[in-house]
Amino acid sequence: MLQRFSRSSALLTSTLIAAWIAGCGGTAEPETNKPASSGSKKPDPTASKAEESADDSTSTASNDDTPSKPFAPVKLGGGGSSTATNSAAKPKLPPEKQIDEVKKALKPIQVVLGPWHAIIDKSKTYEDLQWVWDWKTDRAQPALTMTTKEDGEYFKSARLTYLVEEEKFQMTLTDKEGKQRVLQGVFTEEPSEKPGEDKKQTPQRTYKLQLAETGDAKDRWQIVMNQQDNNRYLLELSKMRGSRFVRFDTAASQREGTSFAINDSDFKEKTCVISQGLGTIQVSHKGKSYWVCCSGCKAAFEEDPEKWIAKFEAMQEGK
Repeated sequence: MLQRFSRSSALLTSTLIAAWIAGCGGTAEPETNKPASSGSKKPDPTASKAEESADDSTSTASNDDTPSKPFAPVKLGGGGSSTATNSAAKPKLPPEKQIDEVKKALKPIQVVLGPWHAIIDKSKTYEDLQWVWDWKTDRAQPALTMTTKEDGEYFKSARLTYLVEEEKFQMTLTDKEGKQRVLQGVFTEEPSEKPGEDKKQTPQRTYKLQLAETGDAKDRWQIVMNQQDNNRYLLELSKMRGSRFVRFDTAASQREGTSFAINDSDFKEKTCVISQGLGTIQVSHKGKSYWVCCSGCKAAFEEDPEKWIAKFEAMQEGK
């Protein structure tokens, strides 16, 4: 018992001596294999509050075992980060697929094809105009085009197409002075059909397509294409006044001739071989007759009949 007590006293004494030496500036034996302490760092009294805050945030981030993920805010209508934009961008369509998508988007609007008489509300003047398909100006971007026989009250021509990637319609107007105006927009009232008042209750097409110039220029236009039935539509013309568009005139158009039947599902033998609208002009190739809906489609057919016949026949087989 006495030996055990003596050994314990000696051990305690040596420990106290080592502690006293370290406290008086002695050097403890280095521990090279011992990992660094993960405890909190003793604050430096000379450090600023901002530096202490930065140290705290760094320490918190380093102790988080969850792998960090990049964050990119989602923005509607574009304008996000380059990473978000690239991931959301649609792949470029092949030319033929692009044409098909444009044609599909414009299909409800092609009720306007043909000759029209327009009356300008303010001046009470009359204009004759014509809507046709344009397959040649931009072969990858077909359009419905309108031209006036003489210079109109406000514009000479219009070209309406659909931008597949932007999912917007685009109208390019050439006004009376020859200035081009580019307007873009979407349907504010989706295309629909209502029974007509004739005995057959022929379906009548209605829709509202609103297009406006963008940018910060003061001289900006807005046009609302208001289809009221198969034989009547309004072009409601507005200009930017202050922070909003204010209507300054309306062009009301009435179809020339008799009623124009609409039934996009089947025109039977009179289906346009190019647009699939109602055929009004007969064409032929290698002794066989086909129908086209307007002079624009007639010109496209005559340029490359084999192409359009092959596409039309493939479409008919797929029904």
